[in-house]
Amino acid sequence: MKALITKCDKGRTNKNTPYLSLILEDQTGTLDAKFWNLTDEMVASYRAGMVVDAYGEIIFHKNAMQLRVRKLVEDKGADVLDFVREAPMSREQMKGAVKQMIDHMEDPVISLVCQEVLERSEEKFFTFPAATRNHHNFVGGLAFHSISMAKLGYAVCDQYEWLDRDLVIAGILLHDIGKVEELSSAMLPEYTVVGNLLGHISIAAAMIDEVAADLDILKDERVVLLKHMVLSHHGKMEYGSPVLPMLPEAEVVTMLDNLDSRLFMMKQSIDATLPGAFGPRMFALDNRMIYRRRKDEEQ
Repeated sequence: MKALITKCDKGRTNKNTPYLSLILEDQTGTLDAKFWNLTDEMVASYRAGMVVDAYGEIIFHKNAMQLRVRKLVEDKGADVLDFVREAPMSREQMKGAVKQMIDHMEDPVISLVCQEVLERSEEKFFTFPAATRNHHNFVGGLAFHSISMAKLGYAVCDQYEWLDRDLVIAGILLHDIGKVEELSSAMLPEYTVVGNLLGHISIAAAMIDEVAADLDILKDERVVLLKHMVLSHHGKMEYGSPVLPMLPEAEVVTMLDNLDSRLFMMKQSIDATLPGAFGPRMFALDNRMIYRRRKDEEQ
C-alpha cells in the first residue's frame, strides 16, 4: 500500500532492538503499523511526512487492525496532498453553511461578534483539524465538527423553544476557534508554544475579547455569555474548563460536543473492526471497546 506517514515514534524492545510505531494514512483512513527488528540507521531514515510504499501483513492486535511492516520504500515523487484525509464537505460548502448560520442569527451583537471572530481566522478555521488525534483529525475537521454540532443544535432548539438559538449556534461555532492558534498547521499538526502554554479554551476567550474591545462592546452581557459558552464547553474543570456550564445553552454545547466527537470515534472503531467483534479499548472513550454488530455483515 502507498501511504503517508503521519506518526513515526521510535522505540526499543525488551532486547534493546530499535523499532518504529507508525500511523499510515491515505484518503480512505488510517492504519496503525509496527516495523520491527531495525537498526538505528534504519530508524533514523524514516519520519512523519514521508510518502512510502508499505509492504507487510495485516494482523489483529488487541482487536485492532495493524500492519506488520516488512519493508518501507520512500516515494519521493509523490504529492503529500494526495494522501491527506479531508472533511466530507468542500471548503466552499462549509463556508456557505457557516455564512447561512450567521445570516440567520437575529441578535446583532452575537452575530457580529461571531462573524468577526471567524473572519479574522477564516482560512485556518476551514482548513485546520479539530484535533491532532481522536476525532475529526483531518483537513477541514474543525469547521466540519462545528457544522455537525450546529445541525444538532438547531434540532435541540426546535425541541426546546425557550433556548436562545443564537447563543447556542454562536457558542458552537466558536467553541474550538482557539485551535487555529493552538495547532501549528492543517496537515501534520503539532501543538504550538502558545497552544501548550494557554490552551485553546483561553485562546478563544481572548479572541472574543479582542473583537469585543474593537467593537467597544466588551462589557455587553451577550459578550460575557458567549465567552462563558467557550470557557465551559469541556464540561468539567478536570477536563480543562475553568468554569462549569451555568447556562442551559452552555450545557447544550457541552453535550453536543461530546456527542459529535464520541460518535466520530465510535464510527472509526467500527470501520476498523470485523462484524461480531469488539474494537480496541479507547482511552478517549473511558477505555471502552466498541462492538460491531453482526448485522453489518449483511450491509
